[in-house]
Amino acid sequence: MARGRARKTDGNEYLVRRLDAIIRLLLETMYAMKITEFNQTIAVQTLNSVGLTPTEIAAILGKKSPTDVAPYLYKKKLGKGGR
Repeated sequence: MARGRARKTDGNEYLVRRLDAIIRLLLETMYAMKITEFNQTIAVQTLNSVGLTPTEIAAILGKKSPTDVAPYLYKKKLGKGGR
């Protein structure tokens, strides 16, 4: 089975939007509690670890595109100088 979500239908799309909203509320609550170990990087990595794609994570976090969450998922590659 693919990592992405099931094909969207009228009922399915409604449920997906509601679940995304619930996840976002939970994340916002964690941010508001100012838990030092919890930040945007941890949130993105956690959502990725449960099988969500960068596109889905961006939608949950209200980002415009998956490239907005990519820096949290992938380490920056070093140039030829090795720095």
